[in-house]
Amino acid sequence: LSDGRLLVICMYIVTTAIGALSIILNYTIDRPFDYVLNPYWSCLHLVEMVRMLDTLPNVFKAITMRAEQLLHTLALGIYAMYLFGVFAFIFFPNAMVGQNPESCNTPAMCFAVVLEWGLRTDDVGNAMAEINWLHEYKAIYFIFTVLYFLLITTILLNVIFGIIVDAFGQLRDDQDQLDQTIHNECFICMQKRDTFEDPKINTTFEDHVHKEHNVWHYVCFIVQISLKPKTELTGTEQYVLDELMKGKVDWFPMNRGLATEKNISDSDVTETATEDVEAKDTEAA
Repeated sequence: LSDGRLLVICMYIVTTAIGALSIILNYTIDRPFDYVLNPYWSCLHLVEMVRMLDTLPNVFKAITMRAEQLLHTLALGIYAMYLFGVFAFIFFPNAMVGQNPESCNTPAMCFAVVLEWGLRTDDVGNAMAEINWLHEYKAIYFIFTVLYFLLITTILLNVIFGIIVDAFGQLRDDQDQLDQTIHNECFICMQKRDTFEDPKINTTFEDHVHKEHNVWHYVCFIVQISLKPKTELTGTEQYVLDELMKGKVDWFPMNRGLATEKNISDSDVTETATEDVEAKDTEAA
């Protein structure tokens, strides 16, 4: 049940059955569609587009990966709007009524007006009746509307949008880093492409990852020793199987390869021969 894909498939099956059953019953017994047996349940199949398109899941990831920050910022915004609602109820409740004379009879109702109109129209002043310039609370009214515009509409909403945009940027950077690693680093030995650009190494990075350290060869090897009877395992195979059971990959040739090790061995031999020649020349001198 923890597999999200399985739950989506089950949803497809159930909604398809409900939609088909509703159509069959409508044509056979001429019954009207209700809320349960309704063919419109089939519209949920469009959720499959989210899975098929690579970019759409990032929309949900950008929100969920920063869910804690978004919730804290949203809670701060709701608290600030509640303070605005209480402030309006104390000083000018009559100005908050607008076209509805009962919209600001309590602090909670004023908060609802501020929350709805402030977010829906980006300006809480749209829900308020104009106050004459000679009114005693005109200055407070002006400060109230300007502060709401600055704190809620301009700063708070942009902070929320900034968190989401920043999450998109992080997802893009992570994907670029992953693509860079996949195309320029061996999955088995972790050696980089630059290592094989040395002219002393007689193989290329592509040959290395497709022949010497082919990932599928290792997968087949793991499957083989996993299915092989324990009595038929060699010492090496038994060691690898034990490491796998422990969740370890120490048996992987980390930073090692046949071509690179051969190059190192040849370099060591060359160095030793050079040192021997230099020692003999020194003795002869």
